[in-house]
Amino acid sequence: MNAIIPDTLAGALILSIIDFFLSFVIIAGIGVVLAFFPLLNRFASAEDKHGHKHSHGKKHVHGHGHSALPAAASVTPAGNAADQHVAAISAAVAVVVGPHKIVQIERAN
Repeated sequence: MNAIIPDTLAGALILSIIDFFLSFVIIAGIGVVLAFFPLLNRFASAEDKHGHKHSHGKKHVHGHGHSALPAAASVTPAGNAADQHVAAISAAVAVVVGPHKIVQIERAN
């Protein structure tokens, strides 16, 4: 049985060259996938402008429990730096999680 790539130094060099060029193909494929993320964001923002979709062809009705407004956060100013960090982390979590989740972050004792 003849091997496609011989088990010699020349075969090892051929295999290395093939691996080198295939790595560029794989990296290009990853780049194409990553290039679609801004496109997905555009589609998501276009859907947000028109409201979210309901199942069974229902139309979006305002005032049925969904709010587009961000969650209100009341933070009292504190002299302690740790309390300020808790306030900043709470605000960041509220932005990431959204207004539909209840999140409580407190300082550990």
